[in-house]
Amino acid sequence: MPQPIQQVIEAIQRGEKQQAIELIKQALSVDPYDIEMLLALATLVEEPTRKRQVLNRVLSREPVNKTAREMLLEMDRAELSAYRLKPNPVSPTPTQNVSSKPEFVSPSVSQPAAQVASTDSVLSHPTQPSSLNPEKPLVFGPSTVALVVLILLASVSCCGGLLLASQNMGRGLPSLALALLFGLSALSLWSKVEVTGAGIRSSSLLGSTQVKWDEIASIKSNSMKRRLELISSNGRSVGISTQVKGYPKVIEILRQKRPDLFDESRLPASQANRPAEEYGPSPSTAIDNLPAFTETKTFRKSFLKQYGLLFALIPMCLLFAWLGLSSTAETRTAFLVSAGFCALLMLIPFFQVSGVKVEPNKLTVQTFFEEKELSARQIKEIKMQSIRGRYGRVTNIVNIIPQEGKNYPLGGFSEGEEIIYGFLMKWWNPYQNR
Repeated sequence: MPQPIQQVIEAIQRGEKQQAIELIKQALSVDPYDIEMLLALATLVEEPTRKRQVLNRVLSREPVNKTAREMLLEMDRAELSAYRLKPNPVSPTPTQNVSSKPEFVSPSVSQPAAQVASTDSVLSHPTQPSSLNPEKPLVFGPSTVALVVLILLASVSCCGGLLLASQNMGRGLPSLALALLFGLSALSLWSKVEVTGAGIRSSSLLGSTQVKWDEIASIKSNSMKRRLELISSNGRSVGISTQVKGYPKVIEILRQKRPDLFDESRLPASQANRPAEEYGPSPSTAIDNLPAFTETKTFRKSFLKQYGLLFALIPMCLLFAWLGLSSTAETRTAFLVSAGFCALLMLIPFFQVSGVKVEPNKLTVQTFFEEKELSARQIKEIKMQSIRGRYGRVTNIVNIIPQEGKNYPLGGFSEGEEIIYGFLMKWWNPYQNR
């Protein structure tokens, strides 16, 4: 074992946290991606968000690092259990021994099996006691209100269609077709997602599929089928419906458990030994000075996604305008008002976000009329949101909320809102506390 990490472990065991931080600072100033030192820092950091940032930096260099995954797994269990009702607190027994010294788990030091559980054992034995009960997973299902509305609409349309068909078959066909449309919408809306400490399961009327967290090799957004595909290492695909209630929570859990899935590029090896900035005096501030985001990425919406609506609105506007000018005075006003309404709708694409450029400590949001530059400190929050529209259909967007000014919703990008959200969070996390 290298001498510096041995000194850090001994300082932690003696309870000399400040001395351990100084040793970590010295080591990271030489190699900012020293895995053992970053794991030691993660042990000392108590604030969950900052602790995740350190562990995610370890995984950005070593995606299969078991120690980092075990620490994230324990944090995930605690956070997943927070979504449920917490049980009554149990008082500790008199024989319970609580240590005041922080424990450090090093990948190069053998630890007792009772102290360090491997990721493989956790995934292969999901029934072991933990704060996340595998028998009661987090369940994300369809909106009950949307299903009821669709079923009622289908029933009313079907009854009306049968009544009209009994008198005249031709008159009843449109209502029966509408009932079929509402019925198919209700069937496609029904789906369920279950999240446990071991993995994720997706269920529909046609069956169910599941995958363990460490088996996911890549993710792909499928906007046509309205689902996120989790592709396992053996090529099997698990489809997560974007229509489930609480879908943004599912994405946030996935991002926290597997941040490497949202990394479209790796840090170049030439930057691995770049000197880091001076670390602060405490573990809560040391994370702020980790090497920051160094990539440049541009997300741009396709022309059809951005302006496709105009191909329908322009002919309608011209038609209504022509009918208004050529019709009698009684109907002229109605046609001209319709033409004006279409003209207003034609302005919407020009105010929507058409592109996002991500640079070190700078985010540029582009619309037809402006390019707004925002630093990480000028952004209050980045989050995914679900907007439920007509007939229960859900549209998921990424909302960039600045400290001042209007919000910038992102939607309709070919990469998928999930990928954009993960990438933006990767950019924002290193900077937001600076």
